[in-house]
Amino acid sequence: MSESLSTRSKTVTDSIESESVDSPPIFDRWTNNISYRQLVVSSGIGIFQLWWHPYLFDLKKLLPFLFLYNVFSIIIAYPLFYLELALGVATKKSVLNCWDLAPMARGIGFAMLSTCMFTALAAGAVGAWCLALMVHSIHTFLPWLHCAAAARPPCAARHRPLPAGSETPAQSFFFNFVLDLKRDGLEGGLGNVVWELTTYYVICWVLIYFIVIKRIYSYSKLVLFKDVLTYFVLVCVAVGAMQLKGAGRMFSDCNWSVIFEGLQMWREAMEYSLIEMTVCQGSLVMLGSYCPKAQHKLSTTAMLALAVSKTTCMSAALVLGATHGALYKDYDNVTNIWPGSAGSIILWSDYVARIPGSQFWSALIFFTLFILSVTTAALLVQTVMSTFTGRTIRKIRWAFLVVICMLFCLIGVILSTFAGGAGSWHSSETTVGWMLVGACVVMPIAAVMLFYGVFKCRVRNIVRDEK
Repeated sequence: MSESLSTRSKTVTDSIESESVDSPPIFDRWTNNISYRQLVVSSGIGIFQLWWHPYLFDLKKLLPFLFLYNVFSIIIAYPLFYLELALGVATKKSVLNCWDLAPMARGIGFAMLSTCMFTALAAGAVGAWCLALMVHSIHTFLPWLHCAAAARPPCAARHRPLPAGSETPAQSFFFNFVLDLKRDGLEGGLGNVVWELTTYYVICWVLIYFIVIKRIYSYSKLVLFKDVLTYFVLVCVAVGAMQLKGAGRMFSDCNWSVIFEGLQMWREAMEYSLIEMTVCQGSLVMLGSYCPKAQHKLSTTAMLALAVSKTTCMSAALVLGATHGALYKDYDNVTNIWPGSAGSIILWSDYVARIPGSQFWSALIFFTLFILSVTTAALLVQTVMSTFTGRTIRKIRWAFLVVICMLFCLIGVILSTFAGGAGSWHSSETTVGWMLVGACVVMPIAAVMLFYGVFKCRVRNIVRDEK
């Protein structure tokens, strides 16, 4: 098989003429371990590390949940992370074709692909939210610093009692003016399209298309930028969070007995550990298939990915927990923050309203979250595209990618940008909920099958070497 070195993408491209038509492997690889390792480690620095934190609304459960999350990350998520990466390295095939070594496990590939699609939809929706808030940051003053008279339900200004059913300025602005949320749910239908949010959602998917069209290597060019930017922002906001009055409330309100109240928190912590390590989404198998031919230590890469995932996730969770503690102090122990996917966005908005230079930090933080959303979705779309490796598909890859992105964009617009309650707010919860369920279903099966598959592949290599 002939090989030609590409100086632009730094890949080794196998000759297409000698390629197998039945089940072609991934035919591009990195030529050095540094760039490849950086790409894999960067998969642990995405939008879900800074956005999806389930127990921010209840400070007495936040620290116990984070404790369970870290335990499950070590005993479940990390081994699965390593095994999925090893499966891609050993087979050099996509998330569907890699299961040829264990045909009885092919359904796992389809389950991973389904989870990948749900996750991409969630990342695109959050990207549109963050882009909207970044644009609104470029005002004379942040529009969520004060309450709007037209807000329904009523908004309560800071340092005043928060009546039942009323909302904080940041919460009111997000629900009323970003999502244009109908509070009566689906009564009367989905309502009208929120055109501003639709525009931002389309912009997100146009950028995702331009990233993916140049394959995984264009994504890798963003890795260093987004990682450095993310850590810079996290360090700065951590310093600012320590100055907030009431920031330590999550420690004083912590109730460790909630761990023993039921299995729901244990299950959600396990699901959360899988999401934060990008397990059961297929991306790790895809990244493993691009491993260089040179000797590579998977254990080192996996440990680095675990470290960066833990630092980014824990830093964001503690900063947002400190912000919620400050809210409690402002409103006399009542905040009315809803549980769910919008909680983190609202708390990030409230955080920037409390620090000097709020406009600059608001634009920077939401720009960072927007970049993380787009790059996370681009990696997931690249995972979907890597499953279609036939010769015919590669000839019209750009058109096929247009169809994929338009389909994702259309579904996302229907789910996330209507004024109806389920259309604009609750449906994003459903998207993430399905993603969690998919990961939870795939996890126990994948654990057994990955062990079996990697073992069988190694046996085949040993037999081949002996011959």
